[in-house]
Amino acid sequence: MSSTRKSQSDRSAETSGKILRAAQKLFALRGFNGVTMRAVASEAGVNLASIVYYFENKEGLYLAVYRQYAEPLMKARMKMLKEADLHPSLRAYARAFIEPAFRLFLDESLGGPDHVRLLWRLPQEPEYLGRKIYDEFYAPSIQEMIARIRRFCPWDDELSLSWHAHIMSSIFHATLGKYVACMDLQEKEPWMKDQEHILQMIVNTAVFLISRPALSPEEEERQG
Repeated sequence: MSSTRKSQSDRSAETSGKILRAAQKLFALRGFNGVTMRAVASEAGVNLASIVYYFENKEGLYLAVYRQYAEPLMKARMKMLKEADLHPSLRAYARAFIEPAFRLFLDESLGGPDHVRLLWRLPQEPEYLGRKIYDEFYAPSIQEMIARIRRFCPWDDELSLSWHAHIMSSIFHATLGKYVACMDLQEKEPWMKDQEHILQMIVNTAVFLISRPALSPEEEERQG
């Protein structure tokens, strides 16, 4: 009896895995609105009822694709942030936030380029989906990171803090997105040939930006 149950469990995992891989590929290429449940079923080689059984609907499937990436990322970030608490510094916290995503995005078993393409597409996806994904998968670790770096900033301005967190994330995703999407550029641009060096440069840039307040046009003119 137990072996039968195990066999059923294995078959369920295999089927749901095929569906997730197919959905990941299609959502990364076409976005949420450009993919139908029937297209995923065809790509996965399963019937439509199987997708409904495991994921209920297209939204449930889309969130499941993100969850398989975002949950390990959030756990890794929280672990490194707590380790950085032992020797706190702006650099330690920036690296704790950036490095787990850098490692996971380059891991083919966790989506690799498809994961980056999904993130690229997120601002163009339906707003309610973007908000749900941010709130569930990314906001907790971002809030933890911001609470820590606040202690090292030379300013206490919520606008600057929010802006710098946005800029740090944008630079990271743009840089890594170029790396994974344009593999041929690795032979043309020297900085793209060394992953450790790329990671260090991203961290250095984040530290540089976070340590400087965001100035209004009037403040810039006065300082200039």
